[in-house]
Amino acid sequence: MVNQPFIIPGESNISKLVNRSKLLGIDPNLVLYGGGNTSSKMEEIDHLGRRRTILRIKGSGCDLKTITEQDFSGLYLEELLPLLELDSMSDEDMVDYLANCMVSAAERRPSIETLLHAFIDALHVDHVHSDAICTLTNHENAEEIIHEILGNDVAFVPYYRPGFKLSKVVQQFSNSYAVVLEHHGLVTWGNTHEESYLKTIELEEKAKAYINSHKSKKETESQEKLTTDKITKLLLRLRGQLSQKQKQIITIDENQLNIANRKDVEQIATGGRSTLEHILRIGKDSLVISENDDCKHAIQSYRERYTNFFIKFQSRLPKGYDMHDNIDPKVGLIPGVGCFGAGISLDNAKRNIEIARHSHEAIANVLDIFHASKNLTEEEVFDIDYWPLELYKLTLSPAVPNLAGYIFIVIGINNPQEELMLKKLLKKGAHIVAVADYTENLSAMLDSYKNQIKLMDGNHVEQAIQKAILHYGGLDGVIIGGNAALSKDQVIKINEVFEMQEMTGFILKTNESTLNMDEHHELNSTSIINATANQTALEGILSILGN
Repeated sequence: MVNQPFIIPGESNISKLVNRSKLLGIDPNLVLYGGGNTSSKMEEIDHLGRRRTILRIKGSGCDLKTITEQDFSGLYLEELLPLLELDSMSDEDMVDYLANCMVSAAERRPSIETLLHAFIDALHVDHVHSDAICTLTNHENAEEIIHEILGNDVAFVPYYRPGFKLSKVVQQFSNSYAVVLEHHGLVTWGNTHEESYLKTIELEEKAKAYINSHKSKKETESQEKLTTDKITKLLLRLRGQLSQKQKQIITIDENQLNIANRKDVEQIATGGRSTLEHILRIGKDSLVISENDDCKHAIQSYRERYTNFFIKFQSRLPKGYDMHDNIDPKVGLIPGVGCFGAGISLDNAKRNIEIARHSHEAIANVLDIFHASKNLTEEEVFDIDYWPLELYKLTLSPAVPNLAGYIFIVIGINNPQEELMLKKLLKKGAHIVAVADYTENLSAMLDSYKNQIKLMDGNHVEQAIQKAILHYGGLDGVIIGGNAALSKDQVIKINEVFEMQEMTGFILKTNESTLNMDEHHELNSTSIINATANQTALEGILSILGN
């Protein structure tokens, strides 16, 4: 049977660009959420009916995995190329200039690496943050190894932060087969969509083959996997400390257990990210913490190290900026457990943990193959961490819902009003374990808010508490619906959870619900919210939630 040639599907250049981008975006070893960028130069008719060459490039912050035609910004190529004559250009001037070259002001802000794509003399350009390629650039003999594995016609460019300077340097290698960027990734191009894409796959496969054939298995500590009870207590202590600025959801990745159990785990956690993209997403370092560590002390030490780092390089801080509001770790390695990820939602926490997995595995491979890593300097890390163009993106993010990061258990949902309350809690960003009978309305909520809600039938309150902790990281409150009840032991257990987090929580009960509790029993960390004669607690919380 004759092999059919590989063809990127699509009826037009823009549809082929979308499909090419998605093919790259579905591989997390090439591109993580929001990373990488792709472009094509194509003919379009402008507003005066003239045929002009347009650079269509991924809009800033868009995800290649789910990208659409509307996510590509259009810029007039003939207005970009004169910049090749300049020797330098600031980020701010470049962004302003790009805005004046856009086909439509209503389109997305173009990628910071727009000029890199524009300056390469090829119709189609792809840039990915390949784990394998980054692994091969994070040691002292990176250039030599790149040429040995990928060929002498693949250029190697020392580290520059993305922007005008990097774009000018890469342009000098337009006659090469491709370009590897130190601590950054891979750039490929071609005059067909297929040529650019297949170059990426070819070079990625060569890099992976070398890594797999050369890495040695590092010795791990004889650390047994922690019991569920120990993991539960550690999660609660962690969440309490990490939720001081903003409530956090915490999730665990057991697939990183082998990395967490390595003897050089501290070096993996603090020895540098595999690419600058990871610094932007999850910070410069991971926390390392064990079940026996004092969480409060460990996280305070992490904050102090970061504060000292900030003070050391504060003179490099762009005008108008200050230290990040939240300097807590977003990810951390736990011997006997794996890796934890923290975020204001489960989606956010999972995204952080996935980025951490790629970064941890890449640096572990560097140590296994090359025995020592060469990373960005502290100055370079600081400049990435406080890069105005990236900080500006944060100002464009949607407002954080006012219940983001909160975790509730809701018991006994049995009428439309209680279902409405549950839906409003989810809409406000809360994460919920609902103990209730299955209904069509609850089914719809499960579909719409799949990562924010877990449904349990019957009256399994203890199991609901355990699920809230293991799935979301902790608990902030329990809401008892009509005709539901909590036993004395269940109330004491809920209070113990709040105390373990060193956070005050609440139990909210309606007029119809029952709380079986000794009036004189002390609940130091639990507020009991009762219904009033004129307004049920349910109506009260609905009025607080609003529309």
